[in-house]
Amino acid sequence: MATPGRNDEAILTVVQVAQLLQIHIKTVYRLISERRIPFLRKPGIGYRFIRNDLLQWLQEGYERPDGWKNRL
Repeated sequence: MATPGRNDEAILTVVQVAQLLQIHIKTVYRLISERRIPFLRKPGIGYRFIRNDLLQWLQEGYERPDGWKNRL
């Protein structure tokens, strides 16, 4: 359950995800095309991401595009 005042269920854009993960926008699109990142596809709008899903994905550890394993 989300803590009051936190915005874990916020919907993020590709640009916001790139900023959050500190990666290039093209890398976000590559992760999407390889289905390595949780995302939603909104017809006519583009890709969107649920912040809580991304945070969980980060905590579980993910393989970064450069091959390094990242755990927070």
